[in-house]
Amino acid sequence: MAAYGFNEGSGTIVTGGTLADPKVSDLTRLGAGPSHTGTAQGGESRRIGPKDIIIIPAGMPHHFSQLDGPISYLVYRFDPKSE
Repeated sequence: MAAYGFNEGSGTIVTGGTLADPKVSDLTRLGAGPSHTGTAQGGESRRIGPKDIIIIPAGMPHHFSQLDGPISYLVYRFDPKSE
C-alpha cells in the first residue's frame, strides 16, 4: 500500500484499470522498492492538488496522466511484510 501526500502543484492521477505488458522496475535506488512499468489501460481519473492525500492499495496500477506544472509530493510505501 502507498500513501501520497501532495504539497504543491496540481494535476490528474489515474488509479485502477490494468497494466498491459508489465515489466519489473527496481526503484530501490530511489528508496521505493520494486515496481512495474507498462501500458496503462482504463482506471479512474482524479484531480489532485495541495493538501490532498491518496491511499493506493498494493498492486493497484496508478500513474499521472497530466501535470499542470511542477508538483511536490511525499510517498510512503508500507512494508508488505508488516501489513
